[in-house]
Amino acid sequence: MPKHLLSLAWAALLTITALAYQFQLRLGFTDTDALADYAAARAEGLAGWLNQLTLPLTAGVGGANANFWRPGVMLHYALQRALFDDNTRHWQAWDLGLHLSAVAALGLAARSLGVSSATALFAGMVFALHPLGVEIVPAVARNIDVLVALFSLAAIAAAGQGRALFTAILGLCALSFKETALAAMPVALLALFWRSGRASAAKVAGAWAVGVPLYLVARTSVLSGIGGYYEDERTFTFGRLGAALRAAPWESLFPGFSLSVEPLGEPLRALGALILFVVLLGVAARRLRDGAPAAALGLLLWGLPVLLYGLTGTYSRRLLYLPSAGLCLVLAEGLALLAAPGARGLGVLCLGFVLSLLPASPIVHNYTDWAENDAVTRSLTTAVAPELAALPPGSVVWVIDRCVWINSEPYRARTFHGKKTLNNCVATYSLQAWADDLFGPGHLTLRALTSTQPEGPLPPPEVSVEDGALVLRRASMRRSLTGLGKETGWTLVREESVSVLTPPSAASGQWALIAGGERGALVRLP
Repeated sequence: MPKHLLSLAWAALLTITALAYQFQLRLGFTDTDALADYAAARAEGLAGWLNQLTLPLTAGVGGANANFWRPGVMLHYALQRALFDDNTRHWQAWDLGLHLSAVAALGLAARSLGVSSATALFAGMVFALHPLGVEIVPAVARNIDVLVALFSLAAIAAAGQGRALFTAILGLCALSFKETALAAMPVALLALFWRSGRASAAKVAGAWAVGVPLYLVARTSVLSGIGGYYEDERTFTFGRLGAALRAAPWESLFPGFSLSVEPLGEPLRALGALILFVVLLGVAARRLRDGAPAAALGLLLWGLPVLLYGLTGTYSRRLLYLPSAGLCLVLAEGLALLAAPGARGLGVLCLGFVLSLLPASPIVHNYTDWAENDAVTRSLTTAVAPELAALPPGSVVWVIDRCVWINSEPYRARTFHGKKTLNNCVATYSLQAWADDLFGPGHLTLRALTSTQPEGPLPPPEVSVEDGALVLRRASMRRSLTGLGKETGWTLVREESVSVLTPPSAASGQWALIAGGERGALVRLP
């Protein structure tokens, strides 16, 4: 492909991707974790953003630095806050720029591994519009996954060009953002070995052999484990490895459609994983026979992170952003086999896999879930912030998410570094960090009353206080409700479109913040 046409094609791809994601520029912080990340980034101006690294290790999210002890992430959020303060449009534009940069980095990595310009462009196209991006790119708190992918792909691109020093530096930078980089480092080493031989690869391996253990020791000492987050403080567990190996292939191709196969359950997922793995392995083997290592390295980039997630017990769909880059590279190489005698079957299967992504691509994706998440965080920040600031110091505020009145699952709690928090939706540690940053430590004590994620967007309810209880009215309810559990002392009764929440006597005179819609409601408990 002529160079000028190739440049135009890449420009068109990035423009189309930006247009497909333009909806996110209208969003706010979109999730409560982003409020905690914003609070933990304490830079007051561009000149002082490097001071973020001088903060005590215990002074981060929720006072325990739970998922924030990553130096690159600390500096990144501090830089964003120094540049944009709380202008969420700028935060979202920055995150979209990170995604476009990761797409370009995949193209550079593919070209450095000997892939044709057309194949590299196709890999970038599939990655740019892969439906997994819809769950990650608009979420401010999830740009960590985009950052580690960007720097990991840049390290692989540098390795493919034989630049050992850049490979070593970029790999360590990727690790400073997230431990997923550990799975990408072997891919970069193999690419460097393929391009420059054993000596260069040995130098980079030696540098990483020093830097990686130092980082992991520091992280383990802070979080009592590489993964952190866990009340049992285990670093490795095989409990979720099988689930990750079965779920990741399916969700790499059909994200958002997992529940549609629930009647068939695990056998279908396992069969789909096996079929996909066999096809990708066949593509990698055929391309290796042709002297092209890109497909094999892409297969490793897809598989090694999934193994890491399974071993550390941290698997979730959003962690598939970097692996999906490797998957897209293998699929693009597989499509090149359509013109190869004896391998057209593999090419046809890869084409089918690519076409399966189209129904869930960002261009036709339903963004109502993001709009609902955004409405909740807006109701917690801009809308009711003045009212919260006006409350007397030491006030206790119960944050009641929209999940409370639609979800059929009972209240569930788990421990984050000794603190009881709630599963999904509103997390106490995230909100408390935000409140301390916005109003000053100790001004408010936030308590979350919620359950799990809703099925879709819901308008805020009408709120009233009747007979000593909060009454929430909506036009319709998605599900019936059960109790919230004994831990909170609250009781809930639901009749059709009315939910009645009765607070415990100890909460008398405290406050309830009903999140939802663009406004939310702050109500004094009777």
